[in-house]
Amino acid sequence: MPEKHEIFISFIHEERWVAEAVKNLIEKSYKGYGVFMANEWEIFAGEDWFQRIRESLDAASIIILMLSKQSVTRPWVNFEAGAAWFTNKHVIPVCYGGISKSTLPKPYGNLQALDLRSDIHYLLRSVSRYLPMPTISPPPVFDQASDPDYKTVLGALDQLELDMQ
Repeated sequence: MPEKHEIFISFIHEERWVAEAVKNLIEKSYKGYGVFMANEWEIFAGEDWFQRIRESLDAASIIILMLSKQSVTRPWVNFEAGAAWFTNKHVIPVCYGGISKSTLPKPYGNLQALDLRSDIHYLLRSVSRYLPMPTISPPPVFDQASDPDYKTVLGALDQLELDMQ
């Protein structure tokens, strides 16, 4: 039986390192809560990968959509977003990579979104709000200039922007 994950991160594999940086930051901030990403650390050889994604999407209460200019056009991100929306999950659009919350296309634009580079703490506060335990405390306030996980997220964004040039 797969581990229960409260948080599901939808992303495209070309931008995996950005999603992994976000996953690590969330896991550091909320120890004990499962975060699922469809990769070889979560889906194992011989496993029915489609069924594993379905189970993890179903089990999650929060769906984080990693939305870039490239990912919003991809079928899997749209498929996972639609599944989350139709099952009344808490969907958090995270904008980066050539797209911002002010340029987010519909229907994503109808949801309160955030810009990853400037709204990392807002992402953590939003995750806190939707975690299944009502007694969860707000995320720790960290020094963005020195926190290594925060720096990893910014480094991943910088690399993506270089790759896009």
